[in-house]
Amino acid sequence: MAVNLTAGAIAMLSSGDAVAADVKPVLQVADVKLVNTQSISNKRYRILLSDGVHLHQGMLATKKNDLVRSQRLQKRSIV
Repeated sequence: MAVNLTAGAIAMLSSGDAVAADVKPVLQVADVKLVNTQSISNKRYRILLSDGVHLHQGMLATKKNDLVRSQRLQKRSIV
């Protein structure tokens, strides 16, 4: 199934020209990495998102860690 990413959405959102609630961008997870933290119980994941043109990295909220552990959010996932 081919998916059309929202090309340019990252630049548009980063510049403040639009907000995610208005745009509803379709992005792809380019990478998910476990970040070394002091706390073993509070694992953190860094995600790299792509709109097909630009990349943007961010930290996944710890409440969403289950998405990574259950593999519902992984490299090449569409969000």
